[in-house]
Amino acid sequence: MASLATFEVTPTRVGAGLHNRKITFGKLFLRQILAGSGTNQSDVIEANTATGLGKTTVNNWEIYDGLVSSAQLVAYGQGMHTYAGNWQNWFTMVFEVPRFKGSTLQIMGASPEKSNQWAIVGGTGDFAMAQGIIKITEYKLTGDEKIHELTIDGYCQMELPPVPTPTKMGPWGANGGGLREMEGKSRRLESVTIRSNNIVEKMSFSYINEDGQIQTAGPWGQTDAETTSEKTIKFGPSEFVKGISGGVYVNTSYLTGLRIVTNVTTYGPFGTNPGIAPFNATVLADKTAVGFFVRLNQANANINISMIGVYTI
Repeated sequence: MASLATFEVTPTRVGAGLHNRKITFGKLFLRQILAGSGTNQSDVIEANTATGLGKTTVNNWEIYDGLVSSAQLVAYGQGMHTYAGNWQNWFTMVFEVPRFKGSTLQIMGASPEKSNQWAIVGGTGDFAMAQGIIKITEYKLTGDEKIHELTIDGYCQMELPPVPTPTKMGPWGANGGGLREMEGKSRRLESVTIRSNNIVEKMSFSYINEDGQIQTAGPWGQTDAETTSEKTIKFGPSEFVKGISGGVYVNTSYLTGLRIVTNVTTYGPFGTNPGIAPFNATVLADKTAVGFFVRLNQANANINISMIGVYTI
């Protein structure tokens, strides 16, 4: 089935963070045999003689992965088409190829003159709850046979894969302090909110948990200064945290600066004082950061972030 185009999985966010499977099939050929002993469609309602409206035909079209005699049958297009000023199609694409045997796509749309699109409005099996577009191009017309080339581009629901146990990196900064960490497992970071002035005073973050829901950890720390500013970083769907850097006042256990590095850009610095104990941590090339943990020290009646680390998967 190498000729059945590509089949890739693309993580996308829907609602609270569900993932979808992207389906891309190309170079499929639908054979519409209009008459003769091999016809794969049949009229069931005759047209209005004056307008041609109302003619309805049921179809069981074959869809192959090529035009040669050895081409493999991929699916049947089973349903009907009705003339209502143009041919309107409602049919089920029932897959016969072993890889997707029994799975279906629900298709509807107008027939093309030279090229057009049909809508994917549902699916079952491997293509559960599918939606997308099928591009149709008339390939050739020979006698009683029309051949249309199909390109399928859509999405369908997929089960969320299990989340590996995250690994802790760090923490970096001063010594000691009470531990604060996220609950459960994170699939990916969604956002980080940091409040800072000349030090990093408070932070929280949102992440996609094991169930595909958005969950928030924190806020951790305490805000006292009137000059404190707040910044929220919302990461793009293909953006991943690859490292952090910053500085600490060791004697007073303040996190005095923080930068967050992604595969797209660097955010920060948050906090204006570089401190006297800098740190710079990079996530392994085959890993990504999916959360943070901190240690808090209480000094001078303030609860300060003194250390920070990351969870990676």
